[in-house]
Amino acid sequence: MSGDQLKQQVNQMLESGKHDEIKEQLLAHKDVTEHDNDLAIICYLCTVYEQERAAGQRTIFEKVSDMEALIKRYTILKFYLRRIEFDVMDDMRIFGEFLVQNQVSSYELLRVLDFSAVHKDKVLQRIGSGASEKAVENPVEMDVNVSAAKMDEKADSNSAVDAYRSDDTQQICFIICTNNPIYAEECIHYINHLIVPEGIDVDILTVEEAKSMTAGYNEAMHCTEARYKVYLHHDTFIINRNFIKDCLDIFMNHSEIGMIGNVGVKTMPASGVMWDGDRYGMLYEQHIYETKLLCNAVSSSLKYMQVDAIDGFLMVTQYDIPWREDLFDKWDFYDCSQSMEFIRHGYQVVVPSMREPWCVHDCGFVNLKDYDVEKEKFVAEYLS
Repeated sequence: MSGDQLKQQVNQMLESGKHDEIKEQLLAHKDVTEHDNDLAIICYLCTVYEQERAAGQRTIFEKVSDMEALIKRYTILKFYLRRIEFDVMDDMRIFGEFLVQNQVSSYELLRVLDFSAVHKDKVLQRIGSGASEKAVENPVEMDVNVSAAKMDEKADSNSAVDAYRSDDTQQICFIICTNNPIYAEECIHYINHLIVPEGIDVDILTVEEAKSMTAGYNEAMHCTEARYKVYLHHDTFIINRNFIKDCLDIFMNHSEIGMIGNVGVKTMPASGVMWDGDRYGMLYEQHIYETKLLCNAVSSSLKYMQVDAIDGFLMVTQYDIPWREDLFDKWDFYDCSQSMEFIRHGYQVVVPSMREPWCVHDCGFVNLKDYDVEKEKFVAEYLS
């Protein structure tokens, strides 16, 4: 059975009220469920359904019309909890209204919290106290019907730290290749909460319906005159408020550095698989049912470590080098390829030393359908 066929069956069960059969059906096709983010989420949410039913409450499956509504509900709740965790929830009243309007039970709240948060006690304390962080002048609120941000969206630049080249305004452009407007909006929410140094303008570009990651990034690269570019996945949320300053400090003091990443491999293994080598950096990473700290930090005695390749969830550049869309026409190895291209052009690729993670990567299950084919291209081009 295909993923689409299984989703159709789950939808029919939701619509007909045959909720007890959902988990059984998903587990009967475990191989399909485990490789589809939406199906895996619903499988884990079955525990919420079971707890609510046992308590005699209206269940989560009774509160939604179909799978799409269920996934959207889960995603919005997860995003709100993460905003609370990382101090970018502008108004706790909005969160409270969401809980009431959607009849979120304590079972659902705690289960999604368990999936999505690292500092669970902190989030529960904030929820319990109803504390709100200092609101921004024009907070960006979650809109479940929002369409994807378009090419000219700007971030707030009212905050300031040390001035950079005050006589020459510099631009940094965040480039997001996306097929999911809710995730793109959330990614932008975090960008809008970064501290922007004086003399720096911030732009945000989103690329939709790209043929490949390299094609999308090449398109965006030519749509902005910004010297500094941040290429990131729509499921990457930057939680280091000083991210812009930290990157520009490295670039402006080291012209030999072409690209910065959050996680990278010091020496690329002969297999061409980054994960086969020792990766350095820090990251919070969510895989459906848990969020973990991945940590192999660069030594605090170093400002950064030179690496062979960085992971593509976050790539920051100060020079423009074409992405190899002639070679990599899918969604894999664009990051390792671009790292090698920078090195071929005489630039260094680095991972900074961090005391805490700079990002959360809400990546779910990784689709490796084209991975082996793209890997062979990478090995032939750069490692043979």
